[in-house]
Amino acid sequence: MDPPTSSGRDDLEMEMQPIVPRGPIDPDGRKITRSNDGNMKMPSRSNRGRNLPRPMATAVAHGQSIMAMVDSDAKKKKMLLVFLCILMAALVGMVAVKGDAVDIEKVVEEGEIEVAHHDDTATGDAESKSSSSSSSAAAVHTVDLDGYLPKSMVNASDYVLPGTENAPPLSAAKGRPYYPIINHFQNRNPIGSYAKKWGYFDLEDPDPKWKGKMRPQPDFGAVPNRDVKLTDFPDGAWQKDKEYMTRFLEEAKKLVNRTIEAVYGEWGVGIPQDGSVELTDEFMVNREAFYKWPKPSDQSLDGMTRRFIHHIMTGDSFKLVLGGHSAAAGHGAGFNASYVHQAGLVLEPVFAHLGVEFRSYNFAQGGMGTFQQALAGMDLRGKDADMLIWDSSMTEKSPPLTNFFFRQGLLAGNRAPFLYSGGGANPAAFEAIGASVGGYGELGYSPITTSEEQAKTLPWAARYNKCESGASALCTAQEYDGKCWVEREDFTPEAKQQELVGGQAKWHPGPKKHRTRGRALALSVLFMLQHALDKWEELGTESGYPVAEQYWHVTDFYNSIKEKVPTVEGCYSDDAWKIGQSRRGLRENNQIYGRRLDLEGFWPSRLCNIPMHGRSLWGPRVNPMESSLLSILKPNAYGDVDPNIHDNPDYMKGPDYFPPDRAAPWSTPPEPEVNPWEIAGSRRLQDKAHASNGEQANSGNFLSDTEKGALPSAEEVAKARGTVNATALRILAEDPDAIVPGLGLEVLWGLPGVCDGTTHGWCDKSTTTDCLYSGAQDNRGMICFNPLSGWVVFDVKEVKHGFIGARMESWHKSGDLTKGWNEVNNGGKGNYAKEGLERHLLQKEKQERDAMYLEEMSHRIEEDMLLEDPSTARRLGGGQSCGASGDYIFEFAINGKIVASWDKDAFCSHYTRTGYNLDLIKFMDDEKMTGDFELAMRMSPTHSNKQGTMCITHLYWG
Repeated sequence: MDPPTSSGRDDLEMEMQPIVPRGPIDPDGRKITRSNDGNMKMPSRSNRGRNLPRPMATAVAHGQSIMAMVDSDAKKKKMLLVFLCILMAALVGMVAVKGDAVDIEKVVEEGEIEVAHHDDTATGDAESKSSSSSSSAAAVHTVDLDGYLPKSMVNASDYVLPGTENAPPLSAAKGRPYYPIINHFQNRNPIGSYAKKWGYFDLEDPDPKWKGKMRPQPDFGAVPNRDVKLTDFPDGAWQKDKEYMTRFLEEAKKLVNRTIEAVYGEWGVGIPQDGSVELTDEFMVNREAFYKWPKPSDQSLDGMTRRFIHHIMTGDSFKLVLGGHSAAAGHGAGFNASYVHQAGLVLEPVFAHLGVEFRSYNFAQGGMGTFQQALAGMDLRGKDADMLIWDSSMTEKSPPLTNFFFRQGLLAGNRAPFLYSGGGANPAAFEAIGASVGGYGELGYSPITTSEEQAKTLPWAARYNKCESGASALCTAQEYDGKCWVEREDFTPEAKQQELVGGQAKWHPGPKKHRTRGRALALSVLFMLQHALDKWEELGTESGYPVAEQYWHVTDFYNSIKEKVPTVEGCYSDDAWKIGQSRRGLRENNQIYGRRLDLEGFWPSRLCNIPMHGRSLWGPRVNPMESSLLSILKPNAYGDVDPNIHDNPDYMKGPDYFPPDRAAPWSTPPEPEVNPWEIAGSRRLQDKAHASNGEQANSGNFLSDTEKGALPSAEEVAKARGTVNATALRILAEDPDAIVPGLGLEVLWGLPGVCDGTTHGWCDKSTTTDCLYSGAQDNRGMICFNPLSGWVVFDVKEVKHGFIGARMESWHKSGDLTKGWNEVNNGGKGNYAKEGLERHLLQKEKQERDAMYLEEMSHRIEEDMLLEDPSTARRLGGGQSCGASGDYIFEFAINGKIVASWDKDAFCSHYTRTGYNLDLIKFMDDEKMTGDFELAMRMSPTHSNKQGTMCITHLYWG
């Protein structure tokens, strides 16, 4: 059925709509203002009401004057009463008819929210209770979304690794597709209990011509940073339609304020629009103490205002990015429970209604810091970061480390992100060059828990947050309540699920602390967004829409900041802090083309001022396949970058069940408890008892004996694809020293699935995982080779400042990479000629090696996290050695010329130790060498112990 037309919303009906006040309000209907420092300023205590009757509280929440109600004459009251009766009867009929037009979200991609089952909470009549508490009824407007929905799904990256075109859904090679945000009309539920109590995003196109249709837009992708000109907006574009912009900004401001109130409401100090809260003195004092926004400087706030207006006007994405250690990663709480994702949970539906795709990214890695990522610039963390958080104080004590982290965030990405302070990070120095910086503060007030029975009377989110001194054991007992599994009807994990998410430690906060910190982070973003919407409205009122380019174009803004980064002090330098320390200090005059490469000693401090690049197999990382080392590996003679690509490696494995996970009762509040992401999104909740929406993805994936015997060789597969290079094959067979990609390397990928740092990823969802709700994404993959593997060859593009380096691990024992081989590349055939049962045996052995490595990797991360304990002295080493399997010769070549041949001692001397478990090797350090380079490395087959193994985890260049 068609949605209501604009003519059906007459002036009187509009007047009857509840008006959500701008910002926090005082009991007498006035706004609570904010001083220059951003803190709330309350009116005089003598003017505050005490235990206001509900009708008056309702009027306050709607912004009405209480005196206006008192002064109303009896005649007007009677007329209004008659009108309300007629209106209510009409609305009941309209809701009954229009109810079916409210779309139920078919694909729960944006948020994947369900109703969680709570044993101790009755939710059946929650909506009726909430509804009955409302003192007034508002007209319900539905929107026919058919014309606004995206027609197809997209992927975060279009990159496809050759040979993985047929990878299964939700594998690392395939990625996770999603429906994009393309307009302001998202799925919503205006008749649900949350909408009735708190309101909803009540926007519909005011122009009947465009109702139910996408308005025309410029080609934003045709210009850098989507900075189109005003003249590029076509006729009909919403950005230049005054009536549309007026309605949109009105609803956008209500949306932001409603979400702020919802966060306040989680702790019992929010003001819903239905007036159901009594605004007592105690309530207002607690509300004022709940959160004090650390308002950024005018300059930083102006920068964020520009960014917000730009992203909303152009439909750009907004990305909140965190790097840090295990506590920030959510160990002990759960990945989705980590504070950056707890902020994202609230913010994502807000931005969706504004036409902006929001993502929070958690790239923290247990047992490590941020330097191993920052050396790759923003290639591993995403080049489109809008906000950047450093949280690694336990593992990175050196001030230049945080400085380097923020520098690369500004230099190496497409944008110049807002830099968050806190947790030991102080990016204030970057404000001098125009960057936006600031903190997010912390929540103050929380109701006190005194007993288990009393806790049940508190707001859901506040229970066991703070306990009185005599009841502290209650909070301690509830600190870690994240569990591992919620039963579902379509899948039963093979592994017995642990009771609680692992990783509990005194330095790992539990879910409640993460939630509290995440809500403070969300509030800081919401208050900045609120400021931006006010400014946008002010500019539009003064000069019309669209507002002038000078207020929202970002290209010059970003570039101006990037150009000035080298002027900021505090990073590494040759006469102060140096990057790392030499293991032995051996000097050697390695040369290529007659030029000295300076491969020993420290890494150059000039890396502070150049945009770095890199690839890795450590995760999580953005767009896992595109940012992997595999993406820059040169294909071998059979056309494969990985000789084992046909043996079902971990990056080709799909999950054992499909998303979404069932909602967890320990992290999802039951109705009618305050749920800020539902209030922000006003989405229709899915019932927990809904029918199965998927099958076990990999069930029954077993070969019969007949099928095993008929397995074709990898050589046959390559010939069928037409990817065999006959010349390269001949070279492999005739010259084992030829610098061409070898056939004996092994890719140890790490966790299977889409481990991209977001809650939208689908990481390690295999039936053998013993805590599927942990969601931990930090993992450590690598590419390994031994003396019979041949050369490992990388294509390193666009080296602009003459630097190439890597993180190497030379201490692994042989993993049977080349089992049964007696010569390099197995005589030029590798394992490609093996077929049938012999091929099946190779695949089985590969699966066993991958499983063993995942277990070893998990133990190594756990051991490294134990060394994060602030009460212990963290050693700089971390178990690195220069080789556990006897002597060897390590060789590397650049553009086909061997540069160095190092024995074990020489290799060790060229390690530069930059931090715990972070020993690095330089392959090039000459500013005058620029362009595209082919970097090859191997263990010499002539002089090396055949059991020796070398692995690479990261490759950096700049």
